Amino acid sequence: TIMVGWLGTIALASHQIMLTISQFTFMMFYGMGAAIAVRVSNFKGQNDMVNVRRSAYAGYHLIMAMAVVLLSIVFLLRNQVGWFTDSVEVSTMVSSLFLPFLVYQFGDGLQISFANALRGIADVKPMMFIAFISYFVISLPVGYLCGFVLGWGTVGVWMAFPFGLTSAGIMLWLRFRYKTKDK
Repeated sequence: TIMVGWLGTIALASHQIMLTISQFTFMMFYGMGAAIAVRVSNFKGQNDMVNVRRSAYAGYHLIMAMAVVLLSIVFLLRNQVGWFTDSVEVSTMVSSLFLPFLVYQFGDGLQISFANALRGIADVKPMMFIAFISYFVISLPVGYLCGFVLGWGTVGVWMAFPFGLTSAGIMLWLRFRYKTKDK
C-alpha cells in the first residue's frame, strides 16, 4: 500500500478497490482453510497420517474448485467497478489489475490450504520464517522491481502478489509433505 501510494491517489484508490474485491475470494478460501485445519487435526489426534494427508489435499482441491467458480464470477463482473467509484481513471486502472489478481488466487489458495494443514498438525513456528521469506525477501523486492524499476506502476506492484503467495504456498506445501511423510 505504501508503494502504491507513491504512485498517486488514483493508483491508491484502485488498489483499495482491488483489495476489497480480493477479500471476497480470500474469505471464502479462509473458511475452507479453517475446515482443513480442523479435519487435519482430528486425524492427527488419531495418529492417522494417511487421512491427515488426504484431508489436506482434498481441502486444497476444494479451494481450487472454489477459485475457479469465484474467479469466474469476479471476471464476469470485472466491468462493474461503478459499484465502488464514478471515476473513469480509477475504473480503468482497476481493470488493469485483474490479471495479477486472477493469477495470484491460485497461490493464495495453495498457501491457505497448507498453512492450515500445518496448523492442524501443530507445526506453526516455521510458518513465520516462510512468511518472512515469501513476503519480505521475495514479494516486496519484486513489487518494487516491477512497479518502479521496470516502470509498470500499480500493475507491477500487484505482480508481487503472485510471486509472494505462490512461493509461500510452495514452501508450506513442501513443509507439510516433509512433516507427514512415511517414516
